[in-house]
Amino acid sequence: MLGLLAERPMHGYELLERFRVRGMGLWAELSRASTYQVLKRLERRGLVAGKTQEGLEGPDRRVFRITRSGRDHLIEGIAELARAATPGGADAGVALAFAHVLPAATAKATTDVRERTVRALLDAVRGELDRTASSHDLGRAVSTAMLHRQEALAEAELAWLKSYRAALGKVRR
Repeated sequence: MLGLLAERPMHGYELLERFRVRGMGLWAELSRASTYQVLKRLERRGLVAGKTQEGLEGPDRRVFRITRSGRDHLIEGIAELARAATPGGADAGVALAFAHVLPAATAKATTDVRERTVRALLDAVRGELDRTASSHDLGRAVSTAMLHRQEALAEAELAWLKSYRAALGKVRR
């Protein structure tokens, strides 16, 4: 929500509509009820500021804008989520989805951190595959298959990060 509000001030329904138009429901969760609850919580914490706007063609609406504190919190949150050590992790995906609202150097650093995190995880997975290769444990085949899954997810995310960098570069021009 902070990421969307960092783009421009919006009221709750606009946030939901922006979320829907971008197809974000396939990689993030946001319901109508939670939208308004989260907005109230963010406002109480000083991360957004709301102002009632008179409705021209309908009811009055409360329009929210991100505050300086909210922007700082967003930047910290994006950096933290980008370090999440799960390849293809939804949290890291949500974080990277809003890198375009960060200062250019911060967006690049966040993407670099994500790449290093995924590479470190890939190295760890491959190390475990090597370490357990000679095991005769009953569940070894299944655990090896799960390690190969993690390896494939990490490799896919590294490939995706290349196209992501290109997309982020286009937004920044």
